[in-house]
Amino acid sequence: NKARCSAASASAPLPSRPDLPASAQMLSLVGSPLSLAGASAPGVAMRAGTPAMAVERSASIPFLKKPPALDGSMVGDVGFDPLGISTTIIELGGDLRYVREAELMHGRQAMLATVGFVFPKLFGKLPVEWAKDVSLNPLEAQYQIPPVALGQIAISIAIAEGLRSRIVFSNDPDYVVGDHGFGAGMLKGKSEAQVKDMKMKELAHCRLAMVAITGMFFQTAITGSLYPLVDKFEVSPVVLLSQGSSPVALSLLRAKAPVLARRDTRTEAARDLRPP
Repeated sequence: NKARCSAASASAPLPSRPDLPASAQMLSLVGSPLSLAGASAPGVAMRAGTPAMAVERSASIPFLKKPPALDGSMVGDVGFDPLGISTTIIELGGDLRYVREAELMHGRQAMLATVGFVFPKLFGKLPVEWAKDVSLNPLEAQYQIPPVALGQIAISIAIAEGLRSRIVFSNDPDYVVGDHGFGAGMLKGKSEAQVKDMKMKELAHCRLAMVAITGMFFQTAITGSLYPLVDKFEVSPVVLLSQGSSPVALSLLRAKAPVLARRDTRTEAARDLRPP
């Protein structure tokens, strides 16, 4: 109908305007087909005025595009993937559930590590014979653990990882990522929203712990302290032995370590206040 109307309008003679000059009548004759063409092709005007579709941005990094693999279906998914690792995994035929499993395992280990980093200094060592001469500085203590204890740790880790791999790679459709039966009773009787909230809290603590243990490592390695939890880690007995100290001197230093540390702090403070 629109085409017939436009054709009829185009074939109909245009009314003359004797009140207009000849140049104005010529312009009106030229402009009339253009106006008819515009009216008969509304799609052209619509396409010209249609705004471009907005690019979806990441919720965590607004100046980056949202990774296509992170659709928000997993708990804690806020689109944080600046290196595009999730996209690469999907393109290679991988499964993001395995990546979430790895994130949870590293996060849980990091939470244990942050506690173990300062626990011996604040509450004491294990009541065993071999731990007596192990440094309270965790960066030194890891090299002072007896081979027998290291072997027990390695065997325990191998057994735990073997049991976990049977669950992760079982292709069980009912498998819940990170659920290995430990602490499952805490979720009984809770609604789906409450369970999701608990999972989000665990994931947030995991991510925070991974950042925290990295900072604790570098702070201890550079400054020798972990303020405000630990003012200063004591000197390792192994280091003193390597410097030629006798066992008697070592026992005296261990007994007086807190006093010596306070004296060193006061001496440094007095030196700083002394005029040049």
